[in-house]
Amino acid sequence: MGALAELTGYVEEAVRNIDRLLSERRAEEVVEDYFYLNALLYILQTSIQALIDMAYRLLSKMGSRPPSSYGEAPRILHKLGMLNAANADRLRRMIGLRNVLVHRYLELDRELVLTILRERRYRELLAIAHELLKRAAERGIDP
Repeated sequence: MGALAELTGYVEEAVRNIDRLLSERRAEEVVEDYFYLNALLYILQTSIQALIDMAYRLLSKMGSRPPSSYGEAPRILHKLGMLNAANADRLRRMIGLRNVLVHRYLELDRELVLTILRERRYRELLAIAHELLKRAAERGIDP
């Protein structure tokens, strides 16, 4: 199994576990409980990091120059035809959330977390991982 497939598997497992958590608890309960909230935030942070790792691996394998920042990677992937515009924008916003979780965690907007849970936006992680994996396979990258 290639690294991209392994990272995609990590994202799939993460999303399954968030789905399971939300089948057992309301979104409000998750956000109000210190341990559930922090477990969720870690899952989101590491899943977004997995997407970043996929992006950087793809760019490297394609011979692209490294992005100057994580936030630049989605734009380059879109330009190279590896992500559609909607998923590139979603990944850019996810990277912003990851930066808040890592560097500005005291500024985290819990209402945003509730929205992510209620609207199942965390499932967008899957769409991005699957698109990157599919486009890589089409180009024979990291089979």
